[in-house]
Amino acid sequence: MAGGKETPRQKMIGMMYLVLTALLALQIKDSVLEKFVLMEAGLETSNAVFSTSNSQVVANIDKAARDQGSKESDMAVVNAAKSARAKTTEIIDYLESVKKEVGLVSSGGDEAAIYERSTLKKYEEPSNYLVEKKNADEMKTKLEAYNAEMTSILGAVGINKSWSSLALDASEIEFYKDNPEEKGKDFANLNFYKTPLAAVLAQVTFYQNQIYARESEALGLLGGRVGATAVKGFDQITGTVLPTSNIVTAGTEFEAEIFLTASNSALEPTMTFKGQPIQVENGRGKIKFKASANSYNKDNLSEQTFQAEIKYSDGGEMKTVPITHTYMVAQPVIEVKAEAIQNLFQNCANVLQINVPSLGPAYNPSFTLTGAQQKAGSKKGEVVVIPGSGTRTVAIGVSSGGAKIGDVSFTVKSIPRPNFKVLVGGSEYNPEKGLATVPNSITLKLEPDADFAKNFPTDANFFVSKGKILLIKNNRQSGSIDITDAGTDFSLAPIKSRIASGDRLVVIVEEYTRLNYNKEREVVKYNGNASLNIN
Repeated sequence: MAGGKETPRQKMIGMMYLVLTALLALQIKDSVLEKFVLMEAGLETSNAVFSTSNSQVVANIDKAARDQGSKESDMAVVNAAKSARAKTTEIIDYLESVKKEVGLVSSGGDEAAIYERSTLKKYEEPSNYLVEKKNADEMKTKLEAYNAEMTSILGAVGINKSWSSLALDASEIEFYKDNPEEKGKDFANLNFYKTPLAAVLAQVTFYQNQIYARESEALGLLGGRVGATAVKGFDQITGTVLPTSNIVTAGTEFEAEIFLTASNSALEPTMTFKGQPIQVENGRGKIKFKASANSYNKDNLSEQTFQAEIKYSDGGEMKTVPITHTYMVAQPVIEVKAEAIQNLFQNCANVLQINVPSLGPAYNPSFTLTGAQQKAGSKKGEVVVIPGSGTRTVAIGVSSGGAKIGDVSFTVKSIPRPNFKVLVGGSEYNPEKGLATVPNSITLKLEPDADFAKNFPTDANFFVSKGKILLIKNNRQSGSIDITDAGTDFSLAPIKSRIASGDRLVVIVEEYTRLNYNKEREVVKYNGNASLNIN
């Protein structure tokens, strides 16, 4: 059978018995055995309280049913409670007879001598009676039958409840399952083989205690069906704060209603949300779903509703409380941060930080791009967008946790063309001064747009890769140097010996090569030239 939830008290008692049973394997003093007698006496006191309380609950159930007109459904609950009481009394009496018989066989038939120290130490007689003569097997059968009967009694009135067996073999007990000496023992041998009478009597009393506890739980469930419980009225009362909003801007007022909410734990309500059952704990059901909307008003809000139901038994009559709740869904605002977010640039690593502030910690972004490739950024919400050559627009779909939030679009522009400069000896050539001497080399520099260089430093690397350096004498070409590979500094050695005062050097740039963020080359046609005069 499936196990019911044990109370802390039941868990404590169970653990004590595991410890005390383990002590029996040791050579213990007579005074320790007497502790079992004291424990048995304590359990018997508890059992007497249980019995009186359970009888009163049955009487309360009967009275509540009759006060409510003796409806058929209520009287079925009354009969179930009386049947539970009868089954409990029957097995309690049986266990009491076992205690008496095992005591008599241990004391030689002298009832007055059962609790003498010499009798309490005996273990052969209890072992023979319970194990060899199979009386412990009969006890196991009756204990398991009680569980089944109680489950059936409750089931007849629509209550689904069951309990784990009290008569477990060692292999079914967590404490023993890895113990090679004990794990193979059945219920009888584990609990009663060579066990002193003092422990046997206490253990059987323990079973009676657990029977009463299960009856009490069953009667509590039955009492809830007719409004007759050990605790009447509201037994779960809490204070509740219902704020207008839990998000308050500094300098504005926090507004809320505060009130008491009360419930009765015996009502056992069932709840549904959108037609589906939900889990209920301590009379409260919890719902959780992702809000969505298809259209929004001018304030970016969409009114939504959902339905729920709470069902409970009122004196045996099932009642339903329907709930329709209206709430507002705010359209998430997508916030994009970057150095320049108006435009993206082709073949560049455009780093964007995309957030949806209204989602807070629940923001779990993912992106779909149209017209560009993407790379993951280094932090949450960051995405690297790489538009291809010729791309004019890029659309970015923003989702969170798989739910689509919206789209943002960007215009894509070509990279600004760099400015061409000629440097001689590390300084920019000044056409007003010319060159006083013939240099060994010249530097051809392509200077990127200042804003582009600032925002895309890894993409702003330009080099002259095709062009010519011409020597002009008397307005005629007298020599040339071809530029066929990307570079910066170019030697004039092939034509230097022919350069004289009054000549000109003409630099023609036909294309440049850009190294992008990924060290990939992009070749671009270019039309630039410069003239250097030799004084």
